[in-house]
Amino acid sequence: MRKLDLAQALAEAFGHLEANRVGEAKRLARDLERAQPSLPGLRYLQGLVAMAEGDGRKAAQSLAKALAQTPDAVPPLLAMARAQALQQRHGPAEMAYLRLIALSPALAEAYDELGALYLACGRMEAAVGSLDRATTVRPKGAGAWYRLGIAQRSLGHWEAAARSFAQTIAVDDKHAKAYASLAGVLRRLKRASESVGVARQAVRLEPAEASHWLELGQAEREGGDLDAAVAAFREVMRLASDDIEALWLSAECLNALGRQDDAVAAYRRVLAQDPADRFGAALALAQCGALPPPGEASPTFIRTLFDQYADGFDRDLVEGLNYRGPAILIDAIGRTLGSGPFDAFDVGCGTGLLGVGLRPMTGRLDGVDLSPRMIAKARERRLYDELGEGDLVTALNRRPAAYDLVAAADVLIYLGDLRAVFEAAAAALRDGGGFAFTVEAHKGDGYVLLESRRFAHSLSYLRQQAVAAGFVSLLQEETATRDDRGQPVPGYVVVMRKTTSAPSRS
Repeated sequence: MRKLDLAQALAEAFGHLEANRVGEAKRLARDLERAQPSLPGLRYLQGLVAMAEGDGRKAAQSLAKALAQTPDAVPPLLAMARAQALQQRHGPAEMAYLRLIALSPALAEAYDELGALYLACGRMEAAVGSLDRATTVRPKGAGAWYRLGIAQRSLGHWEAAARSFAQTIAVDDKHAKAYASLAGVLRRLKRASESVGVARQAVRLEPAEASHWLELGQAEREGGDLDAAVAAFREVMRLASDDIEALWLSAECLNALGRQDDAVAAYRRVLAQDPADRFGAALALAQCGALPPPGEASPTFIRTLFDQYADGFDRDLVEGLNYRGPAILIDAIGRTLGSGPFDAFDVGCGTGLLGVGLRPMTGRLDGVDLSPRMIAKARERRLYDELGEGDLVTALNRRPAAYDLVAAADVLIYLGDLRAVFEAAAAALRDGGGFAFTVEAHKGDGYVLLESRRFAHSLSYLRQQAVAAGFVSLLQEETATRDDRGQPVPGYVVVMRKTTSAPSRS
């Protein structure tokens, strides 16, 4: 080939790539390499071909050679960033995008793709910053607006997420996922009637997408049209027969409609498909009288529940439900056991709300919770000497005579039978150590499963368990650790001391 022919062939190869004729581009790239291996632009072309074939590693090798020839060239640097991202080499990809931004501050793709990279890494704050810049540089970029909404939603920035999803739709009114995502955020903002209309638009645009029907069903349910919700969930199950969430939500609606036989049948199907019971179907069946009340909620149900709530847990609980359990428990501990310092174990520690009050009273503070996402939030507070994921009874039994204080704020409400808990707490405490906890109040005998699917305990039952495990009562007071629908939820705050001669286990 003459020099002009080489340039023309290179241009043709790039044209083939743009038209998605990868094989033709690859053939020309081989011909060009045989003719002139050092041809400017050839390594960039080879990198793009490898990218089109999904080979990030090979693409990065070619692009490195291209950048050695022209270090500040934006197109090969952008391709390099994409090649590193394709290999999930997040660090090198981030560095490439940041260099791109330094070289070309108005390059919207760099901000957008860097934001997408941060999303993939779970770095939501960084994602918001980069994607916000992408939408500023290129306001008509629907993808960047949508990804910005996803990041904001993950951070619990509901109003901001709603605006971003709405802007996505303003730019691209056929963006079905944006409608569905906006519907979900509007539900979270208690704007149910708006949510229904938006979800219906998602379904109109993509009627074969089961997740859109699921969103519509949830919107209809929260908007009060339970029959419409059941119909939407039925459509989900027609499109995706293994969608257990739709089956569960349908059962809940049927129960609320008074169609108990249908609800029981659906709950049984949920439990059959998911024996670990992450939705709490056994509790629902017990409420319907179809099963005897279990001794506790399924650990998988509790883990799933709190993993879902982890991101907005503190805000929703404290602001939404006026939660004051930790303050009540800390006050009770101070009035009965003193100010420490204690070696303390926060069981069911959640995000560490109780740990904030316990830390000044403790020499050592450990925590355990079933939910790994709650543990991650607690770890961010840097309050605990040790944090672990697991069942509280098992965790207590593994620490014989290790603590002066075992504390549980609104944890035992997920357990009915407390015998094993009291025995494990006694085993983990040194003689004279304290066991402090809050529960919901039951004015009868024993314990009951409430409509909320939590358990409530009577004072007489708590006294029986205390005596059997070798505790003496220091304090049993009526209290309310949170509100529900604007009304205080009746409960008890209890502090006990382990006697020096606790009875042995049978």
